[in-house]
Amino acid sequence: MARQVAAAALPLPGALRAGAGVVRLDGDGQPHELRSGANGMVCLADQPGDSIFDVRCYHASFIQLIYRRRQLVARGVSESALEQAVDAEVRSGKLRLPPGPTAGYRMYGPLAGYDPATNTVASTIDAWQSIHMPYRTAASLGMPTKEDGLQPYVMASGTYWAHVMIMQSPLRY
Repeated sequence: MARQVAAAALPLPGALRAGAGVVRLDGDGQPHELRSGANGMVCLADQPGDSIFDVRCYHASFIQLIYRRRQLVARGVSESALEQAVDAEVRSGKLRLPPGPTAGYRMYGPLAGYDPATNTVASTIDAWQSIHMPYRTAASLGMPTKEDGLQPYVMASGTYWAHVMIMQSPLRY
């Protein structure tokens, strides 16, 4: 379990790793705590049994939206219905948004690109950060909505999922 926890926190800056909570999501999208956190960041452990290394971390005030998205996906909700359902839950107050922007960190790529013995990744693993600003638009931030491989850009402009993407290098997926 120590390796799974270390891998989950890998996307974070070094100063945040030791204090981050780590959870594993089960097949229904329910979180199971592997390590409690002390700094407000929560990391999702890689799901075993596939060929993908996918770890991500979010601020604790935003993580409930991530859990809810995963729960709906586990129930077979389509992508378009998923966005509508979560938006409706946010607007009704069932899901609460953080009071301000929050950070997200992610690493994603082929499992072979992650070395568990050294807790390091190869260049085949994409790494990026995101700043989540629900319902903000790219225009209000003075940013583009298209990735050019070099500059930050806004994904999901104007939605609860709106966030600025900051890539370490151009994404390959």
